[in-house]
Order: sequence, then structure tokens, then C-alpha cells
Amino acid sequence: MVNQAGLIALYDYNDYANSLLLDTAAQVSEADLHRKTSPSNDSVFHLLFHTLAVEHYFLSHCQNRPNRLTPDQFTSVSDLRSSWLQLETERKSYLSSVDDEALTQIIEVNFGEYHFQFTKWQVLTQALMHSTHHRGELSVVLTELGHPLPTLDIIVHFAKSSGQHWPW
Repeated sequence: MVNQAGLIALYDYNDYANSLLLDTAAQVSEADLHRKTSPSNDSVFHLLFHTLAVEHYFLSHCQNRPNRLTPDQFTSVSDLRSSWLQLETERKSYLSSVDDEALTQIIEVNFGEYHFQFTKWQVLTQALMHSTHHRGELSVVLTELGHPLPTLDIIVHFAKSSGQHWPW
């Protein structure tokens, strides 16, 4: 089980990594953002949206108010960043308000016609792993477009957030 403290630490890293990703994506031309370059989700822009939407979807389930974002709500990287910042604030508030016992509560998650039951900590961990997966994919795609991501290793984040200088 991933406990509250672990989820808070991992989501702190997730927010840091997403910020670096959005900083890099903001440098990409509109044409390249929307060109089919992603093997899994059409374009860089759509893959960014998809990653945000999944984080939002799973948090909303944990809060017992499931809802989905739609692509037509977003026209720019700036729109995505604004929504992600709002999500970060909401998620930090949620994580600070739950205890380890609450994270073991079972919730229902639907994928189309399929219904599953998972604990809240499992759903929140899925969102983390899903975002990590797609940041890796975007790292390759953005590098091919001439905009490589900075190092996203979690140890770099741990060093920087504890005031240590990372040499590379």
C-alpha cells in the first residue's frame, strides 16, 4: 500500500515533472504541437490533454464526484497549464485531508462498459504511473521535434527540493 505521506511525496514530484514538461511543450510550434507524432495519442497536444484528463478523472473518483474533461475545453498549452495548476491545488488539498485508512476505501471506476473496484490509493497510484509513462513517451517525441526535456529523474527532484545542488 502507498500511504498518504508517500502519495504526497510522489505527487510533489509528479507536479514538478509536469511543470518541466509544460515548459518544454510551450516552446514547440503550434504546427508541431498538433501534428501526428505520438504513437499512442495522435499529437503532443492531445497526449498532454490525455495525461491531464486521466489525472483529473481519477482524483474526481476519489472525491466521489466523477467527471471528465473534454478536449474542446483546451486550445493552448497555457490552457492545459492553468487546468493542471488548479488540479494540483485540488489534489494537494485532498491528499492533506485524507488519512491512510481513507485511502483503503473501495471505489468504483468505469472504463466504458467495464466496472472495476479499487482502493483509493490504487487509483491515485495508477494516475501517477500513467503520467510517468506518457512523460516518457513525450520525452522521445519532443526530442525528435528538437525540444528535449530536462532530466526527469525523481532523485534530481529529491536533491533540489532538499536544497542540494544537482551537478548535471
